[in-house]
Parts: sequence; C-alpha cells; structure tokens
Amino acid sequence: DSVLLIDASNAFNCLNRAVALHNIQVKCPILATYLVNTYRHPAKLFIAGGKTILSMEGTTKGDPLTMPWYSLSMTTLINSLRASTPEVKQVWLADGASAAGKLDVLNKWYKNLEVEGKDHGYFVNCSKSWLIVKDRGMEEQAKAIFGNTVKITCEGKRHLGAVIGSEDDKKT
Repeated sequence: DSVLLIDASNAFNCLNRAVALHNIQVKCPILATYLVNTYRHPAKLFIAGGKTILSMEGTTKGDPLTMPWYSLSMTTLINSLRASTPEVKQVWLADGASAAGKLDVLNKWYKNLEVEGKDHGYFVNCSKSWLIVKDRGMEEQAKAIFGNTVKITCEGKRHLGAVIGSEDDKKT
C-alpha cells in the first residue's frame, strides 16, 4: 500500500556510543578492541584560539571504521523492528531507512522506530521523511493514521538513485 522513506537527523554524530560499543562487542568482536580503545573516553577537539570541547557521542569523521561500526550497531534496532512488525519490509542504507507495507502496520513500525531509535541515537528527521501512497484516496487515510509525523504524497520520490512512483514520476 505504501512506502515510508526515513531520514535521520545528524545520525553519525548522534550515535549513542555506549550502546554502539556494547553492540559491536557482541556483533563483531574483531573490531571491538579498536573501537573501545578509540571511543570509550571523550576525545578532545581543539578549536582555534586554544579552546577545547569534548566529543562524547557519535563517530569521528575520517575514522575508517565509522561506517562498519554504525551499520553493525544499528542491526539491533533493525532486528527489533523486524520482530515487532514482521509484515513490514525494510531496507536500510547507512542512516536512511525505508519500509513498505499496509498503512496501519507501517505506522506501528514508524512509532517503534521513533521510540527505540532514541536509545541508539537515531532520531527521525520528520521534515525530510516521506510516506508515499498509491493514490489520492489513500492520502487522506494516511493523514488520518500518521497525522503530521511525516510528509505524505501519492507522487513519486527519488530514493537511492531511483524513483518510487508511477511511470510519469520516472519521467520528471
């Protein structure tokens, strides 16, 4: 019936380090030693003028293990969402999530993502998240179910270099 395209707010910088470090020790112990040694204590970031701030959450830009660490730490969230709403088909790429299914079940999935995502440092960016429905009739139904939590359309949207929508949407 519909596809939900989720954008996360500043996901790599908001990653909950404590949760991610625990998850990496369970999911991929071979990377854990490096990541624990790198991220268990806040890092000092030096600012012009001699000031410093502490980096206490998220990943560090330029770290070659940022993407693997982020991806592996999100698997617990993804698996939890899959278990709570097995009818929903989901695809993740980096910090972007997409899910497809019937409106009521998709709304349950979305609510679970919002709640459980916070524990991981994954916060939905409502202004950039879209629900795509089949037709205008479903748009009203979707608004009744989702309210203003995401933007809703029956027109196509670009997703991962392709278009989700009608043949006309693909042409524009």
